[in-house]
Amino acid sequence: MSPRLVCRSYAGARVVLTLVFVTLGLVACFSDRATSATPTNSLSCTVPSSAAGATIVFISKFAFIPPTVHVKAGQNVAWVNCEAGATPHTATADGGAFNSGTLHTPDAFIQSFPTAGTFPYHCAVHPSMKATVVVD
Repeated sequence: MSPRLVCRSYAGARVVLTLVFVTLGLVACFSDRATSATPTNSLSCTVPSSAAGATIVFISKFAFIPPTVHVKAGQNVAWVNCEAGATPHTATADGGAFNSGTLHTPDAFIQSFPTAGTFPYHCAVHPSMKATVVVD
């Protein structure tokens, strides 16, 4: 094989590999299994019918998802524990405005927010879990 032919073979292989990786990346990005800010039902997490119309915060993988929600005054926020296993969590306002008590999987807690303000909260069981409700 001549050096020129070997060089072209490697360059062609690089182009093909690059195209394969770009294609795989695009397929993964737009597939049904792509990750998103909202957990799927893969943890058998069920939103209760009482939460209809509420903004939902999922508790999964030791995080509140999404970490910040925006609602209008008078609207409800519902927290649903979707954690795998028997891991308990709470949704506890830093200023004491609300406290869910202990939520086991698949428990839910619904809180109404009648007035505007910013309400940081945390999990009392896992204090590193923090999030915020912003009421306009």
